[in-house]
Amino acid sequence: MKKITFGDHENIARNIIAVDGISRTGKSMLNSIIPSLDCVEHTKNLTFLEHIVPALSMGAINPEFAKVFVRMALNETAYNEHIGRNVNFRYDDLTGIFNYKEPEIYFKRLMKQDGDEIIEELRKSKSFIPIITHEILVNLEFFNLLGIDYFMLALFRNPLDTIYSWWKRGWGERFGTDPRAFTLTIEHSGLQLPWYCLGSEEEWLSLNSVERCAHTVIDLNERAVKQYKKSVKKEQIHLLTFEDFAQNPYGELERICLFLGTEKTIHTPRFVSLAKCPRELDPSDRKRKWSEVKAQAKKELFEKIIEMSELYEANLYGLL
Repeated sequence: MKKITFGDHENIARNIIAVDGISRTGKSMLNSIIPSLDCVEHTKNLTFLEHIVPALSMGAINPEFAKVFVRMALNETAYNEHIGRNVNFRYDDLTGIFNYKEPEIYFKRLMKQDGDEIIEELRKSKSFIPIITHEILVNLEFFNLLGIDYFMLALFRNPLDTIYSWWKRGWGERFGTDPRAFTLTIEHSGLQLPWYCLGSEEEWLSLNSVERCAHTVIDLNERAVKQYKKSVKKEQIHLLTFEDFAQNPYGELERICLFLGTEKTIHTPRFVSLAKCPRELDPSDRKRKWSEVKAQAKKELFEKIIEMSELYEANLYGLL
């Protein structure tokens, strides 16, 4: 069979902002504020990226096809954005335009003519397109194969808090039983397991709900740190923590604006307030979580949680 060479399309979806982190690290907080900055569109959730990237990491799809597919999908997303197509009009959704600084922009775009003029606008556009992503830094080398013109805001959170939140959200047992769990899964012994269990399926199945969450959060954080350290594109990634942003949002926003080359707007204070920032973080709350997780987890795994938490608090796993 003749080898297929896929066409490499022009990139008209420039300045993607991947607001990334593992689940339950504060991306909703951050994503609700970032669109208030100058020249930033409203937030999007593009689930296909969270399927393509881990599939690439497992060698399940052709990298050339993945690159072309993602380029076309992002181009179409940017094009539709500029004519008000496929816009989310749900009032309470994070990705809804009523949670954007100027929703009337998207109503005006509905009047635009579909055609080549939109392509020219996109070629000249300086706007950023923020996208909520999960576990992309974990597979950064494969994400980079896609040739996306991106900035990344990589969010971390104390692993104990993340583990506890995963547990309370049911992420130790929802896979294969909850149709609203959109994480890519693999099949093992007739069961559906999350993609990041590949190679440790039996170990994951042997754990209880809390232990599964702890095992996964520790593993994903270790992968993310390893990927960042070996990345040759560190200048495209801005590291930040949930704790720093929640307690000092304006200081962190100054650094984010410097990184992106943009600035705050008159709308930013309102969105910071709506995100319930700045917040006071109660130390006693973490002690309670320690107690609950310790009662459920094996001793050696709990000791690993303590070790990871100490590394995080010391210098963000050696990344600072």
